[in-house]
Amino acid sequence: MRLDPRVKEALERAAGAVHQAEQSMQLLHTLPSARLPSAWNRAAGALRPAAQFAALAAVCAAVHSIGLLGRLLGSLAVGAGIAVYGWRRSSLSASGAVAAALVGWGTLGASFRSGLLLLTFFFASSKLTQFGEELKDVDEEHKKGGQRDWRQVMCNALVPTGLALAAAWLAGGAPADLALGEAPAAAAARPALTQLLTALHAAFLGYYACCCGDTWSSELGQLSPEEPRLITTLRPVRKGTNGGVTLLGLGAALAGGLAMGATFWLATLLSPCGGGLAGAGARQWGMVALGVGAGLAGSLIDSLLGATIQFTGYNRVTGKVTGRPGPDVSHISGLAVLDNNAVNAVSASLTAALAAGAAALAF
Repeated sequence: MRLDPRVKEALERAAGAVHQAEQSMQLLHTLPSARLPSAWNRAAGALRPAAQFAALAAVCAAVHSIGLLGRLLGSLAVGAGIAVYGWRRSSLSASGAVAAALVGWGTLGASFRSGLLLLTFFFASSKLTQFGEELKDVDEEHKKGGQRDWRQVMCNALVPTGLALAAAWLAGGAPADLALGEAPAAAAARPALTQLLTALHAAFLGYYACCCGDTWSSELGQLSPEEPRLITTLRPVRKGTNGGVTLLGLGAALAGGLAMGATFWLATLLSPCGGGLAGAGARQWGMVALGVGAGLAGSLIDSLLGATIQFTGYNRVTGKVTGRPGPDVSHISGLAVLDNNAVNAVSASLTAALAAGAAALAF
């Protein structure tokens, strides 16, 4: 029986492909991804976050060690660097990059501590947003890399930038990263000014702790194997529903607040404009607790607002959760009063006010 020439040619090609695949399989062990990690690689991976934090601290310290003009130019350069980094990694849109440059300039120019807190929040949250990204495409607002535009950047950073600049101005224009309850020598005889500075610094911490806690909760909560439950009724809802909470998400909110509180405390100790290791800040572990509390409280406030005055529906055409009502959208929860950006800004502002009140009582 003679084979059709076309069939014979196809079989020969298939045999050649199998042979090539067998040869490739024999070379798999030479690929870098096939090699088992060495002890050095494991150690380097564990130390990388600490090295990155040290690099951020060094950059902020350098900016605040070269005089007023150097501080202005250095903070502008760092702000522009943040913008370019975020834009190239798709964490920021073009408009978001411009907004980030301005925010970075103002926040880092205000003080070492405020700049370090901003940088830590931005880089840590950007990496977390990209973690498990293929599993997070459950709503219509999802963007690859978590790309943020100018509205999202300003909702996360405009208010705290204003707080940081106001604190620097009240301190006489000089950055003062003192412990909560302390004030520069020029304000030592003015208790009201000391209290106001404490409130501004605590509000700054509370705002970013809320933003970080909410971001980490949203990003990791979507990866939870359990169904989220609406915070107001505890009924199961679809992933991506505003106001849906999980235990993993709540734990992530605590971790985000802890990261901000610990960064705030460490920055107080490391700042060239602070009290140093021998100052009162070394004993103020309450800064860390304030960050943890603000992270959790902010996430819960955001979820409560999301479940009540932010619309969530299911688009039957796209098969995704949406924040916009429409003829093909089934209502899940909430009223169309505020969008996601407004909810973020309101919840973070409320958390900042609560943190300022707590600091007035505790410090």
